Amino acid sequence: IRTFSDQRPQEILDSSANFLSEIGLTEHLSPTRSNGMLSMLKQIKMYALAFKAKQQMGQS
Repeated sequence: IRTFSDQRPQEILDSSANFLSEIGLTEHLSPTRSNGMLSMLKQIKMYALAFKAKQQMGQS
């Protein structure tokens, strides 16, 4: 979650989950926890998308 702290919504949307395997985290997680982590990242991206849309509506 800290990875996305202080990031703009577009930066979050443009990010990839590849960093999890690059740091070796996926090797230490069970399949269930790995799926949970990916679901959490997906939810964070959904919040970023919603926040971006809200910002754009406020600018018009």
